[in-house]
Amino acid sequence: MNNVKHIEDSLTDLRYQLQNHPLYQNLGNIEDVKIFMENHVFAVWDFMSLLKALQVKLTSVGTPWLPSKNPKLSRFINEIVIAEESDINEQGEPNSHFQMYLDAMNQVGADTSQIGSFIQSIENGDSLSDGMLNSSINFKVAVFVKHTFSVIDTQQAHKIASAFTFGREDVIPDMFIKILDQSDEHNKKFNKLRYYLQRHIELDGDDHGPLSLMMIEELCGNDNQKWCEVLSVAQESLVHRIALWDAINQMLEKKD
Repeated sequence: MNNVKHIEDSLTDLRYQLQNHPLYQNLGNIEDVKIFMENHVFAVWDFMSLLKALQVKLTSVGTPWLPSKNPKLSRFINEIVIAEESDINEQGEPNSHFQMYLDAMNQVGADTSQIGSFIQSIENGDSLSDGMLNSSINFKVAVFVKHTFSVIDTQQAHKIASAFTFGREDVIPDMFIKILDQSDEHNKKFNKLRYYLQRHIELDGDDHGPLSLMMIEELCGNDNQKWCEVLSVAQESLVHRIALWDAINQMLEKKD
């Protein structure tokens, strides 16, 4: 894990910026959470796109079927896909984490019209850029999504895995749970969001985090060039995450 440790050490400053971002101080109540979720949902969606890009690269998803060249990688990514795309929600029903997030948005009263319009546009066959234009999403949110897809478009599994593994560092679940404790101490009004957050924490800590790191190691092996590229993508992804936080923080400040 020496290469992984080097990457994590190299990301320390960016992670510090993210973990101490002023956004967290401005998340004070459910109205703030609504604004956050209405924009962050696009990051939840493109995270799923990173995941599916990895599944396409690391498993056999076409027909006629061909055996995977690396069953170990196939297992890593398929285990993550099972939970992210078909986890069990708070009612004991299979659901994707993206849909769980949408359900939580609806329960807290957040506006889902933009993400709904965007998804509809993509379903209609529009390009990513046209979909974002049609749904009128915030420019800086669009920049974040476009960066994610620029990584996907490289078609290089180790780069996509880097954005997936290292590019989503945040402490939002802890902040949200504190707000929920204040606003819904009996867990009745916002139980969907609380469940989503707790599931997110459980999976990242117990399963997905370790699996993602093993995936990175398997993809890079002893290839120093790949390890350098993984670090570069990780840094770029965190810079874009900070910029997304900046944009949402500005929205919260304007609200006040």
